[in-house]
Amino acid sequence: MKVDIYIEKQDFDEFFKWMNRIGLGIYSTPKVEFSHRMADIKDPLRVSLDSREYTLIRDVKKDIKEIQKTYGPLELDFTPLTTQNHLLVIKDILREANRKDVMEEVVYTALQVLSTIPGLSPTEAMVIAENEWLPFHSDNLEEDI
Repeated sequence: MKVDIYIEKQDFDEFFKWMNRIGLGIYSTPKVEFSHRMADIKDPLRVSLDSREYTLIRDVKKDIKEIQKTYGPLELDFTPLTTQNHLLVIKDILREANRKDVMEEVVYTALQVLSTIPGLSPTEAMVIAENEWLPFHSDNLEEDI
């Protein structure tokens, strides 16, 4: 079974980015207006969705409304982190670790992890590298303080 909805032609990419994200379980408020009626959209593009996709959209909108009832009006947006965000987290990890003797090893290990695990963010690689190096060298931590 197929369900037809209408979106603005210029919103085609944004609509399917949102669809892909909610398909992965990442809830966010739709940035694209869509309707079952062509007249509701200025420059309509008809999109045919299968019943699973349509049910997913309907369920996400319902869940977001329930969240908004509890917490009030809000916009849920989980955009990817920018390079600047990753750099801030990495600097925080290194500063909080307070272990300058293993900084180079942590960064090098993070680069190795990034090159071997596809789809991993720089921040995630730093956390993995930090967990690998810092406990290993923490036996002299009290002497450093």
